[in-house]
Amino acid sequence: MSQNRWVREPSAAAGGGSDFHPVLPSLEVVYRTDPDVLAAVLPPPLEPPDEPRVHARVTEIHLEFGEHVHQERVGYFAVDAVYDGQLGEYPMLMPIDLEPAVSISREKFGEPKKLATIEFGREGDHVEASITRQDVTFMEIVGDVVETLPTPDPYPAVQWWFKFMPATVGGGFDAGPFLIRVDQVRSPQLLERVEGKLVLRDLPGTPVADLPVLELEGSRFMMTSSEFFHVLEDVDIDPAAYARHVRVQYT
Repeated sequence: MSQNRWVREPSAAAGGGSDFHPVLPSLEVVYRTDPDVLAAVLPPPLEPPDEPRVHARVTEIHLEFGEHVHQERVGYFAVDAVYDGQLGEYPMLMPIDLEPAVSISREKFGEPKKLATIEFGREGDHVEASITRQDVTFMEIVGDVVETLPTPDPYPAVQWWFKFMPATVGGGFDAGPFLIRVDQVRSPQLLERVEGKLVLRDLPGTPVADLPVLELEGSRFMMTSSEFFHVLEDVDIDPAAYARHVRVQYT
């Protein structure tokens, strides 16, 4: 019988969680931005936090399974947000350099994934990372490790993602939008303070530069494992109000 790989039995994938939690290196900068701009980028039902905080991060995933090596790099650009009294992070952009992960991440979980060229490296105490799309390096972190900080205990973190299906004809949606809550536990293994800089460059389809850096809170190099679980929130979202926040996810 000839091969037919178009038809496969569906897998019983869970909504999140796994027994595999690799320790991964990340380079992250946290800064404060214009509170009015941050408030304007939040889709309903998210509300502005007390502090207008932005998280810019690049993580490298390098896993070896015998002779097989899995390699990918992932970016993260998020703002603090509040929903139902809970402070969390709203990722506006999650660039990735692994093409097969883009569609499933968007369609199943609502992750704002975009394909990008991502660089990440450390040589001695010098660390740097960058993300490039459409020949523009729109995010760049460069610095030097200057201090090893106490390793924090594992701590919970919450993210808010939006899942939807764009309308076949015209604007709006054929399904959604839905709000996905991501409950995460981050377990740091190493935390080092970095002195350096964050550069945000203009790219219309990826407008990170519209959230200006007003005050750097800190830069750090981390080795961290994490576990997470996804929950579909039972909340009605006004499609017309949410539609203003969709366009950049598809450019």
